[in-house]
Amino acid sequence: MDATVVCIDQTKKSVQVEPRAAWFPRGTRPSVELSGQRDWTCLLGAITEDGDRFFSRFTEYITADHAKHFILALCEEFEDDLIVVLDGAPYFQASAVTDLASRDDLAFVTLPSYSPELNPVEECWRQLQAALSNRFFDSLDELTTAIDSALDQISIPKVSNYF
Repeated sequence: MDATVVCIDQTKKSVQVEPRAAWFPRGTRPSVELSGQRDWTCLLGAITEDGDRFFSRFTEYITADHAKHFILALCEEFEDDLIVVLDGAPYFQASAVTDLASRDDLAFVTLPSYSPELNPVEECWRQLQAALSNRFFDSLDELTTAIDSALDQISIPKVSNYF
């Protein structure tokens, strides 16, 4: 079977400042500007061994329908069969998604519970977090612009290093 392995994961980013450890001169007390906004966006991300990357942004929580359409879009993108590696999130385990396994060109591999270190997309999220942390965003538009810019800059990990 000639197949492309695609790893999928999701994350949520909010307009609120996400502080991270940083160095400051001794005796100083840095302050953090806050907006009071609670706007956020969710992302579904997929990467392949060849370094292909796919990201979709949502203004609502990820649902099984979002996951299903994301996976179907990946099927259209690739001519090979797909092996989709995903975690045990409820929207990935819902029948809307698991019923896709009946397709001849698609197979699912579910990672064990509580094992984010096995999913290479988590490294993409770590890099995204590093790019966004300790930054103030006035609006959701400003945050999404920063997300898009950061996603263009991330270095895609080698999928084969995770299995």
